[in-house]
Amino acid sequence: MKTSIIVLAHGSNVNSGNDGLFKIVDMLKITNKWDSVESAFLKLAKPGLFETIDKVVNEGAKRVVIFPLILFSGNHAKNDIPEEIDKHKERYPGVEFVYANNLGPDERIAQIATDRINEALRLNCDDDGLNESGKPTDSYIANPDSIFKESFTTIDQLLDIIGTENIPEINLPVIKRIIHTTGDPEYGRNFIFFPGSVEAGIAAICDGKSIVTDVNMVKAGINKKLTRRFGGKVVCKIANRFVAAQAKKEGKTRAITAIDASIQELEGGIAAIGNAPSALFHLMDLIDKGKVLPALIIGTPVGFIGAAESKEALSLTKLPHITNIGRKGGSAVAVTIVNAILGLAKEGAVDVKAGQK
Repeated sequence: MKTSIIVLAHGSNVNSGNDGLFKIVDMLKITNKWDSVESAFLKLAKPGLFETIDKVVNEGAKRVVIFPLILFSGNHAKNDIPEEIDKHKERYPGVEFVYANNLGPDERIAQIATDRINEALRLNCDDDGLNESGKPTDSYIANPDSIFKESFTTIDQLLDIIGTENIPEINLPVIKRIIHTTGDPEYGRNFIFFPGSVEAGIAAICDGKSIVTDVNMVKAGINKKLTRRFGGKVVCKIANRFVAAQAKKEGKTRAITAIDASIQELEGGIAAIGNAPSALFHLMDLIDKGKVLPALIIGTPVGFIGAAESKEALSLTKLPHITNIGRKGGSAVAVTIVNAILGLAKEGAVDVKAGQK
């Protein structure tokens, strides 16, 4: 089904005031694989929503997504735009119309505001962050326990604003660790935990199963001492000479070939893929063909090509998995998830065999 995205802004009498919308649309075209992305304005500028919808429908769109680039839910977001969309539903009964949420209060917007404010302070204020001796200020926290405590207090406060009422309690320590590692509260919103995925990971660890990684960077960060305590091991074969030679011979990535070489360790174990989308895609192919069945798949590859798509594919599976939406992620995120689950196993947060907390 051809899908067209329409990004809708208010519009301005000043032409330069409308340029920002066009630039955002250009960015969306570059970083996403939608069929088309168009600009539209509510008033004072062209093109309007009416003509833009006509344009995309005439070009064959069967689904039209309208995203209001509006900060808060006022009259335009709640009334004017939905009324306009209803008119087009009557005009084009064969077209599906989807109305996306407006921006709303979001920590990412707060971070942009922080950046703009600090930029203004740097450019316009005399206080350059130096003390009287001309050296950088020494007003920082040096005690590691205080740093840790203050960090998690901040994370808790941000999660309170984001809302955690729909997050299972067992998942929260993992999410907090991810935010702590990345400094990015967005992960509080966009992580997907298949029901029972953390428990499945704890069970695999307690049973001494292996943890298979796609790259050595993930392997290096996982707590091997704690893994060995449960009888397991951390496996990454991407640097294996046989794997390198086989990958070259077959014209495949080493990450794919390393997954093929790790089927025995993957069976009933944990797959932790933090770098290579090709490894995640290939693992899902092997599962579909009945060649291997891990207990848990952690998929957080990062990048512009295939990362978001591989994680979206993983999110549609019915196997225990932990992943996130979009192109963010990386080895550090995968490591953090594994270590958080190892920590839960160590603490006895869940008695998997007895089914008790």
